[in-house]
Amino acid sequence: MKTEPLQVLEHFGRNEKKKGPVSQMKRNRFLLVLLVVLSLLLISGCSSNSASKSDDSQNTAPQTATLDESLSGAALLSSLNFSYPDSLKMTTHTVITDSFDATSTTYTKGKNFRMEMDLPDIGKQITIYNAADGITYQYTEGQTTGISFSDQDMSADQGDSNLTNMEEGMTSIDDLAKAFPDNVVARVETLNGEKVIYVETTENDGQNGTVDLHMWFSTKYGVPLKTEVLSNGTVTMSTVVTDISADTIADSQFTPPADVVFTDFSSMDMDTLMDIPSP
Repeated sequence: MKTEPLQVLEHFGRNEKKKGPVSQMKRNRFLLVLLVVLSLLLISGCSSNSASKSDDSQNTAPQTATLDESLSGAALLSSLNFSYPDSLKMTTHTVITDSFDATSTTYTKGKNFRMEMDLPDIGKQITIYNAADGITYQYTEGQTTGISFSDQDMSADQGDSNLTNMEEGMTSIDDLAKAFPDNVVARVETLNGEKVIYVETTENDGQNGTVDLHMWFSTKYGVPLKTEVLSNGTVTMSTVVTDISADTIADSQFTPPADVVFTDFSSMDMDTLMDIPSP
């Protein structure tokens, strides 16, 4: 079964509720993990497409997708032909109701990923996914220790959870019509003067009620410029991209620092990750 962003949100949300009251520092660590997972899910679709190009090719400027504004729903999504950039840098403002308000910067190049985020009581958290190594590294700027975990071991440890085979998840606008064939809403809208593809999906869960995901996809970059997650009609999480560019990104951005010692937590579960003491 393919992983979907809504399922990931529900999976993490249920785990946090089961734990009862938690400290603000532990909550921030939990939210960081959630945001990294969601960022990987939302970005990896376009990264996979750009990675299929020759490694020797130059970074190409993105081209705005051709739009047929007379179409809507699955027909509109199926008609799109995005030209994904080889590299992408985004600054995003994220708000999780009553819990979290932060700005992060993400860098993607092929399947490589880097996120930098300032968290209260923790500092600047840096997460690097190096595709060649198949390893994710996480550390706090200025500290000499961090944690790491590998793709294979992380997937095996999660078993049949919603995080299994994340790399095969529904992450790209190209796949939305297939993932939600019956209830996908899609239309052309304008966001801050730019033509975007508005996509809305709904899932009903007997335990949590109705969860809606609203996304405004850039027709130039093929990634969401704005997202909203609603639980029973109330916005619980939102993201807004405040800056985006497709300039060349150095490979060194995806290499873990040599002066940080990383402890391998590949066999951890999510409870173990949240209980790791801060440096």
